[in-house]
Amino acid sequence: MKLPVTELEAAYRPTGDFRLPDHSGSLLRGVLGRALRQTGCSTPTDPCPAACLRRGRCTYSRLFDPPLPEPLPHRLLRGATEAPPPLLPLIPRPGRSVTNPIVLGVRVLGTLSTDDTDRLLAALEQIAALQFGAAGAEVEIEYVRQLPDSHRPLDIVPGEPGDGRLHLTFETPAWLTHKGRLHTAGDLDFRALFRHVYRRLTTLSALYGELRPEDESRFPELDHLAASVRTTGASLRVARWERHSWERDARHPMMGLLGSLRFEGPVGVFRPLLEAAALTLIGKCTSHGLGRLHVDAPDPSPPR
Repeated sequence: MKLPVTELEAAYRPTGDFRLPDHSGSLLRGVLGRALRQTGCSTPTDPCPAACLRRGRCTYSRLFDPPLPEPLPHRLLRGATEAPPPLLPLIPRPGRSVTNPIVLGVRVLGTLSTDDTDRLLAALEQIAALQFGAAGAEVEIEYVRQLPDSHRPLDIVPGEPGDGRLHLTFETPAWLTHKGRLHTAGDLDFRALFRHVYRRLTTLSALYGELRPEDESRFPELDHLAASVRTTGASLRVARWERHSWERDARHPMMGLLGSLRFEGPVGVFRPLLEAAALTLIGKCTSHGLGRLHVDAPDPSPPR
């Protein structure tokens, strides 16, 4: 699998007393979306009042509300009603309500054209002309930049076989479900986690990068091996909150798992896949910053 990745970053300093909500992804995504409607709309003199009416024809639509391509590039997308947005906001960890400056990272999966890059940078600057939240807080720009060497392709391949330990931390709530229900520490074993990760990487590569035949053919072997990785520790809690939709003036329930998991066994093969998932985020609502994880794994020992 191959997946191009571009990263941008902006920092803002509040002009008054302002605190981010505990879960700030929807707020920051909403402000960026409003700014991008102004800088990246295909008809700036007649912008869409709410949902994009010209899907796929403007920067906002391509990054926030992309249409599913026809024909579908992968069987995993059968029955899907929408494509996963390629824009991922990189937000402060939950509970970090006092941050000065407020740093907003933006990671875009897939090839980002020069025009779309310029419009996205302009949107990050335009945020300073908008207001944050119901209180109408204002901010000043400290900097806006594209990160050095960020325009790079991600080559996603399994690692070398080897036994070892792996510590995984969910830095923002991971909305991982099974049969419509949020996972718990009791049923989120390594095999279940691997399936979420591989499905996410496969889908994104099919949509925005390159998915090779061997990427799919190796899944059964990897899935079988994942079942032999043991869970040696789990410290997870469920976070629940609501987000406010600016477009529809409605509130929506949100949820996810925070905390960490420890695994032991043949983890060497899986480490690069999990590190790739740390870049793509996993689970539902990644476009709101959910599902960011950190992987800590010493070099595994060779298999005996």
